[in-house]
Amino acid sequence: MDTVSVQQSILSLEGIFKQMVVNYNTFGAVWKNIGLAREAFEILKSLPNVVEGEFDTPAEKASILSDMLEQIEETIAPRLCIEIREYMQSLSADDSNNIEMLEQLRDFIDIKFPMEEYCRKYHKMLKFDPVERTKEWEDVICAVETECAEILKDEPQGMGFCFSYWSTKKAVLAKYGIVWRSPSAMNPRVMFD
Repeated sequence: MDTVSVQQSILSLEGIFKQMVVNYNTFGAVWKNIGLAREAFEILKSLPNVVEGEFDTPAEKASILSDMLEQIEETIAPRLCIEIREYMQSLSADDSNNIEMLEQLRDFIDIKFPMEEYCRKYHKMLKFDPVERTKEWEDVICAVETECAEILKDEPQGMGFCFSYWSTKKAVLAKYGIVWRSPSAMNPRVMFD
């Protein structure tokens, strides 16, 4: 890859990362970072493992990916995050945090690993619908979130919004053939607002 292409890629990454921070800090917009993470990951994979002035070691390149992953909820796109973390491991094999997160994500998508046991092992207070662990879910979640955002764009996002959101999400997921139970259905003793 020539110097100009590398610099163009670095500039693209800067723009993507800035948008990911904006999305992360915007209520209800974190899901938008899934597509951006895919795009950034492809760019980073195309770059050499050392780019002078940007990342001077493969471990520093892995660190950039780690910073990127902090801007998404990894269980929304666990297979993508596993792929990214496996690449990170190839760059920095002894990163214990990455190894732990890989194990957690692999447990998350392992349907033989009961959801209750997963929650207990990883100290998750709220149960979730096991359908969220499936590839089918991961394949449609960005389209579902896009449609929900459009449907709810004029809805006030204050107290009680979660119930409108969950009802809408359930209906949109049903169009994709996915039956989903909301956090309130999965956690009937918990009060949500």
